Amino acid sequence: MGSVTVKGWEVVFRGERLQADLVAAVLQANGIAVEVFGDTAYSVAVNFTEAQVLVPEDMAETAKGLLKQAER
Repeated sequence: MGSVTVKGWEVVFRGERLQADLVAAVLQANGIAVEVFGDTAYSVAVNFTEAQVLVPEDMAETAKGLLKQAER
């Protein structure tokens, strides 16, 4: 999948759609607006799609910090 660009928004995560949905949920729970771009084609055991999570540019550093904190 090519990179999605939206004026005023920054990509903070690229990966499988299921992971992107989880990342989006964490960011939303912390008050950050998110948009997830990517198809939703799930099977029982495998996620066949790639996705990107975008946040407003002014929240990108906060979002990246939250994601680093969540990786620990």
